[in-house]
Amino acid sequence: MHVFCYVPFSGFLLLVIFLSGRVIQLRKKNVQIHPFKQEKGIQQFPLFIAFAVVLFLWLFEILRPVLHLSYSILPDWLIEPVFQSLILKSAGAVYILLSLILMGKTLHDFGHSFRMGLDKNNRGKLITTGIFSFSRNPFFLALNLFFLGTAMIIPGIFLIVFTLAAIVGSHLFILKEERFMLKNYGESYKSYCKKVRRYL
Repeated sequence: MHVFCYVPFSGFLLLVIFLSGRVIQLRKKNVQIHPFKQEKGIQQFPLFIAFAVVLFLWLFEILRPVLHLSYSILPDWLIEPVFQSLILKSAGAVYILLSLILMGKTLHDFGHSFRMGLDKNNRGKLITTGIFSFSRNPFFLALNLFFLGTAMIIPGIFLIVFTLAAIVGSHLFILKEERFMLKNYGESYKSYCKKVRRYL
């Protein structure tokens, strides 16, 4: 088994450690991470279950090579490699490394303004310095790089489709977030958008 198969799961563990560590740090400082009001209802439950199942399958597929498991929950045609390219696997490993560096820098530069979700009562301050002077959405850029790198290392149809869906989903969330930011930060956010691109 090639050494590249260990990169996605190791990277995933590091991302979880980065995010968990930041959340713990902020909670110790009594910073509210989650929005005070969360719109949850019975209508969203099936969507949550579907998301959890897909995420579990994705996690299983990146863990399977590490544990040398020959079987999968998914059909063979969804997990068989679409290509075998050492160059693409190498590039995928570089993307994952870049995503980890970018995520670490992003969480650092967020300071006390790191939030999960959108709430006008719990918005934090507008961050425009550090990594945010190069990208308005370095958090999602880091995640997209990670998913892309993973699909390049383990190029089954399922992981490729998951990556495309994750990129489209994050873009749609960014568009929603931009409307929220414009509404809550007004001219300062509009001015920021003129200076810094959405991704790079």
